[in-house]
Amino acid sequence: MHITPDTVVYVDKTRTRSPEHDLFAVVAVEAANKTKTPVKATGDNGGSRWKTPDGHTVEAGNSKGAAQIAPTGFTDGGPTVKPHAYRVNTVAFDITTAERGGTLTYRDGDGTEFRWKIPARNSGTAVPALKSALQ
Repeated sequence: MHITPDTVVYVDKTRTRSPEHDLFAVVAVEAANKTKTPVKATGDNGGSRWKTPDGHTVEAGNSKGAAQIAPTGFTDGGPTVKPHAYRVNTVAFDITTAERGGTLTYRDGDGTEFRWKIPARNSGTAVPALKSALQ
């Protein structure tokens, strides 16, 4: 499976939630399964984490608000990606202002870890659409 973080937005609230810290960092992630079999995107020890510039690690959905972020048009559901399928999902983190930017890490169902540098400002092809879906 091929996974690519495409867009990040930082918001101080969504339509229905406020962060426990200062901001939600919401990352749109594209997932493509080009195989003939379903692929489980995460395992028991898998998933996404935010490594802050000072080295602190935050798990995805680390607050009630972050766990419930599911913007319309950015949630194609479930941990299993069907064969020959492409989808976009989001992962959200409740962070402080000082924790903007850093590294997104993702561990797949096989335990392989991937890392991407994430800018400290809104960035990516879907910024307007994602911001709109969160408001």
